[in-house]
Amino acid sequence: MLVTGFFTYRQLNPQVIRPDADYSIYSLDELEGLATAIVEVEYERETSSVVQWDKKDKFPLEAKTFSEVKVTKIYKGNDTIKVDDTLSIVEYYAKWKDLYGSYQEMPNKIYMPLIKGKKYLLFLYQGPTQPPNTYEIIGNHQGKFVIPEPGIKAKDMTAKLMDIYEEDQEYSQLYDKVAEKYAFDKQAAVK
Repeated sequence: MLVTGFFTYRQLNPQVIRPDADYSIYSLDELEGLATAIVEVEYERETSSVVQWDKKDKFPLEAKTFSEVKVTKIYKGNDTIKVDDTLSIVEYYAKWKDLYGSYQEMPNKIYMPLIKGKKYLLFLYQGPTQPPNTYEIIGNHQGKFVIPEPGIKAKDMTAKLMDIYEEDQEYSQLYDKVAEKYAFDKQAAVK
């Protein structure tokens, strides 16, 4: 019974793998310049996870999850994207299970996946080999900004409310600049 409980616990409670990854810190100007599209979206659902394995060590080499979002507003990319379009978003994390447990691999120490019921401003890039309506979030967490719920001001957003795993001063400063430019507080007051 104890062994069964242990395996059930390991299957239901994923072990999260967060590598200590180096990454470039983008400014708001750089995000806007790199973006193929800048859109407000509502997260709808996760469609699939793909994990490429190292055959020898059985460790994930690359992890991707594809999620669907519905476009609610367009700031850049309106020649290819329309309001109410459904986009496929590539997030560089994945979930999987094996005999020993359930796992999640994240791209860095602070990334959190998109969450159902939340609204986001996304800075997206579409590479030349990606299918139509498929985009990557620029810089993982750096191109993903939660739009505050009504009654919450952007300056009061905590790491949890911003959908990042832990406090990050550089991301918080970038969030404040994005919130000011894209009028998050005005949107939250109107809704």
